[in-house]
Amino acid sequence: MVEDRMRVKGTDLKITKIEALTAGLESRNQVFVRTHTDEGIHGVGEAYNVGPDLATVSWVEYFADQFVGHDPTRIEFLWALGYQGARFPIGSSGMAALSGIEHSLWDITGKSLGLPVCKLLGGRVRDRIRVYHGIGGDDPSELADQALERRQWGGFAAFKSGPLASDWRDQLWNDAIKKGRARMAALRKAVGPDAEIGLDAHAAVWELPKALDLADSLAEYDPMFMEEALRMENRHAMAELRKKMPFPTATGECLYTKFEFEELIRSQAADILQPDVCICGGLMEMRKIAANAEAHDVVVAPHNPLGPLATVINAHFAAATSNFLILEYREPSAIEKSLVTEWLRPKDGYVEVPDRPGWGIDIVDEAIKKRPYKKPWHRGDRFYPDGSVGFI
Repeated sequence: MVEDRMRVKGTDLKITKIEALTAGLESRNQVFVRTHTDEGIHGVGEAYNVGPDLATVSWVEYFADQFVGHDPTRIEFLWALGYQGARFPIGSSGMAALSGIEHSLWDITGKSLGLPVCKLLGGRVRDRIRVYHGIGGDDPSELADQALERRQWGGFAAFKSGPLASDWRDQLWNDAIKKGRARMAALRKAVGPDAEIGLDAHAAVWELPKALDLADSLAEYDPMFMEEALRMENRHAMAELRKKMPFPTATGECLYTKFEFEELIRSQAADILQPDVCICGGLMEMRKIAANAEAHDVVVAPHNPLGPLATVINAHFAAATSNFLILEYREPSAIEKSLVTEWLRPKDGYVEVPDRPGWGIDIVDEAIKKRPYKKPWHRGDRFYPDGSVGFI
């Protein structure tokens, strides 16, 4: 963290300090960013926890050295200063840090003008934000019960689940498909024909023929999309798969910046883009990605598995973005709720558009101090029966 650098002439607000705050959750960490100004206005953001979270903290401190002393409302300028100033592509930890800082600049700008961020983006194009909830469970009845619980709790009419049981790597492929069909049949029966069901293959079934085989086997259950049916590195294979898919394809959580998404769009490799505002570069970058997608008749359904602050940021984006489709939503844990001043509660499968200046939400210092960073978070290894390492 860097403080009290020389001020830049000709502006009013000045950044005095940028800090990364980490909170240890049950199994992973949450990384917040807070930017301070000389007028006492501060802004907050959330960085994606890609695993080596202390690397993200180091990137925040690295960017702080460049940004302190500048006007925080010059968001586009500061983003370029960080991204272009690094010269080399800065990777996941760097993009997570830059995204979190960028969020905090929007928060400051909104507060300084007395406006919610969505009004800075051109105002609302919708009055509420449609959301879906992830569900799990290897047993078909467990999967169905979770969906009904989510429906009762928040009125959800859209859900997302893995297309296969968690132990599919230990089974013959045909047996894994059979078990996946049983799960999907139970889920569709439970939620009825009108509910929407997204499938998340998590880029683990990485061979094109297998991905197509999986999609064909589940098509009768009318999925809303298949997310990450293939690894994101091979845009050509994704484009080939999309030509043959019986329902829409979606991807984007592991991609960053308008540059990577431009390649995805140009390859016609997805029907639905899923950028994550906590790692793609921030709100402005996600708006640019969405604008490019809109010009190619592609919709955006943001990836959003993190905390309540990330959900609020996504809600501002969704409120002001014409080609927004639906937002991923996860009920925060009790610990996550304690780390922020409030959280968006779903009703009838929607969340409301925040209407207070900035994001309309803040982080709680005392709660964060009670949950210090303890250890690196690892996603967990996956192996095939022969001992080789699988994608996760």
